[in-house]
Amino acid sequence: MYVMEQLASERVRDNLELAEQSRYARRLRMLRRASRMERKAERRMIQAWRRAAELRRKIESLDC
Repeated sequence: MYVMEQLASERVRDNLELAEQSRYARRLRMLRRASRMERKAERRMIQAWRRAAELRRKIESLDC
């Protein structure tokens, strides 16, 4: 009986450790995804600023 309890306890401990590792890996994936999305948004914003500046220059050149 003691052996069965010990095996069950080890199994629970292993499952908890595996769950913790899975949570860590999932958090890391989410962080990497968020970082990629942030960089993509920053690139789009810079492109929009450049396009707006280009359009302003064209409009200003038409006004002269």
